[in-house]
Amino acid sequence: MGHSNNELWAKVLENIQNQVGPFTFNLWFRNTELLSCCSGRCEIGVPNSFTGVWLQRHFLSVIQEKLANAIGKGVEVGFSINGNNPELSQAVCNVPSEAAKEESQVNNKGIKDQAPLPLPSRVYRLEDFIVGPSNQLAYVSALEILKDSRPSNFNSLFIYGPVGLGKTHILQGIWNFFKEGGQPLKAVYMPAEDWTNEFIQALKGGKVEDFRRKYRKVDVLLMDDVHFLSSKEGIQEELTHTINSLAHASKRIIFASDAHPKLIRELKESLANRMMGGMIAEIHPPDFSTTFAIVKAKVEKLGHNFSEEVLQCMAEGLKGRSIRGIESTLTAILAHTVTYKKEVDVKLVKEVLTQLFGQKRRQVSLEDIGLVIRNHFNLTAHELHSPERRRSRLLPRRLCCYFARMLTNYSHEEIGRHFGNKKHTFCVTSIAKMKIRLEKDVEFLKLVEKLQGEITRRTFV
Repeated sequence: MGHSNNELWAKVLENIQNQVGPFTFNLWFRNTELLSCCSGRCEIGVPNSFTGVWLQRHFLSVIQEKLANAIGKGVEVGFSINGNNPELSQAVCNVPSEAAKEESQVNNKGIKDQAPLPLPSRVYRLEDFIVGPSNQLAYVSALEILKDSRPSNFNSLFIYGPVGLGKTHILQGIWNFFKEGGQPLKAVYMPAEDWTNEFIQALKGGKVEDFRRKYRKVDVLLMDDVHFLSSKEGIQEELTHTINSLAHASKRIIFASDAHPKLIRELKESLANRMMGGMIAEIHPPDFSTTFAIVKAKVEKLGHNFSEEVLQCMAEGLKGRSIRGIESTLTAILAHTVTYKKEVDVKLVKEVLTQLFGQKRRQVSLEDIGLVIRNHFNLTAHELHSPERRRSRLLPRRLCCYFARMLTNYSHEEIGRHFGNKKHTFCVTSIAKMKIRLEKDVEFLKLVEKLQGEITRRTFV
């Protein structure tokens, strides 16, 4: 590689390190090099395919941006095995992960063809979905949709929640259930962006009727990322008619989104109401037990056997985080063991968690909830916890019960005693009333999300 490439890549790496931090940089970028850069394409040398796939999946846009800034124009980026560190390459490839499967495609010289490394495909199946309190309603509702022996209690389902909590897993799991199970029903899965692009192409090509026949004749329509439809009035109108046609024929429709239909910006009321016409299920970040089950399943799938103490440490540090966050952390831990030749123990897990997230988290306490609610409603501790019955304190107490049940593992009885020495029935009723109001009152939903964010932020120490 020429001297200019060395200088160019050194400059790019410096900018990358400033953005991603020293830990991530040392883990993924330190042993890379710029093999070539010409005709609008740059080839990055990596020590092994494990690193190449990770960089392509998680840092491709960062690399392209820094290269473009350094060169003065946009470039395509590919990855090749450079063979400079065979010991590390072999060690990483012995980790039985999906990325390691790419190693078999490398030729005998350790140099891959100029095409970028292909990303390993993932097949989502419902039986692999880890069910817990945070996602049980969405999962059970999806199974209800699958029933074919008798009419379902509802024909449409809307699943919403933060990114990376399993919404796509459920939708694609249903799709694969129909596709692989020899089902006579026709199921179609597609992100809203793909549906939009296909409709636009149909408009341009004068094939709108073909498009409509295609999607109004399906038995199960699974549409992901419907928040993409924000502000696209014409697309929303077409989708509304499609939903009406499918609903009239008692077909099954499942949507997934990062937000409740009422909170999707510039979504037509008619479409939002249609999406809310069936079951609505929210997915929350996983609690400790669910996180533990997820971590354990993923570790075993990779062929490892971590101690119970290590699994508990990982679950405690990762609870409340997305599935993607859990996966990336596990990958970083395994890569850390290879790079620095360390065993996976509690000390290493804590070290990686601290380096990745910078902060530690503790469990949400009833005191956290009470303090945030008191501050918002300008109440004293005595006023919130006093058994006195005053209408002005009813909503704050109901919110305390709702958050306590959603964010902690305390029972209804324990929550009721803490907030005004109330009976467990008050807690149960309060939660039910809060959920009903959240479905109907958009402004109240925004308030609840704001308060929940304040409560959660208090757990960082």
